[in-house]
Amino acid sequence: MAVPLEIHSNGESLEVVTAVINLHGALILSPVNWAQGTSLVIESKKTGLRVHGRVVWSGSREPNGYHKLGVEFEAAAPEFWADQYNSLAEEAS
Repeated sequence: MAVPLEIHSNGESLEVVTAVINLHGALILSPVNWAQGTSLVIESKKTGLRVHGRVVWSGSREPNGYHKLGVEFEAAAPEFWADQYNSLAEEAS
């Protein structure tokens, strides 16, 4: 599910998009390959909500120029995804 986000870390802000979302985080596509353990503030461009998280996995650069980053939230945050998560839950049932 492609959800536009803005990531803030170490004084930088960067627009990214998700590839996968869940209650505890996301797999994001980022032009920057942040190191494992990097603390992030993640803002939903749709809801305006922010969560704190960290990079738990970082992959090599994909042919499209983006890096896949596994991001884990500090706490489960279904409200962060709003209707995007609710529509996924309905499809799964």
